[in-house]
Amino acid sequence: MRINPLSGLGLALFLAAAIGSVVAQDEKSANTVAVEVPAPVKAALQKEAAGGRIVELGRVEEDGRQQYEATVSHEGLEYQVRVNLQGVVVRVELKGYNDTEDQSLTQLPAAVRDAFKKLARGGQVENSRRQRLAFSCETRIDGRRYSLTTDEQGRLLKKELQQDDHENK
Repeated sequence: MRINPLSGLGLALFLAAAIGSVVAQDEKSANTVAVEVPAPVKAALQKEAAGGRIVELGRVEEDGRQQYEATVSHEGLEYQVRVNLQGVVVRVELKGYNDTEDQSLTQLPAAVRDAFKKLARGGQVENSRRQRLAFSCETRIDGRRYSLTTDEQGRLLKKELQQDDHENK
């Protein structure tokens, strides 16, 4: 069997980042600490980051629950991946996904600018913003309900465990 040396190198680098002790920033102090990653968390991160690389990893606490959060770089994009101690992916979100960008009316595409003026019925258009065009669906992954959001090119913007499933874990 022939193995592509580049994919082997990528896998080795990924495993070194995901499996070994990772130096991460502790949110409660400025000191760096070694983070030991439980096996279920490692497995979930490996599965979620397939084809990408983990560039940062740390422990976080949300609603009194300890979780792990990784920054994964994939195809030039960076994602925040949140995994609970049982290895359940709680949330994956493109960095900057929720960001909006204030733009003057003149910076907007002509069709949008014209639509805003028409819809405003002579009123002044204020506080115009550019936001991502997004599409959402719900699905089951590994027996859990998730909400998925992509942009118009099908790139993942957000993946989130549904609240009722999240509360039971």
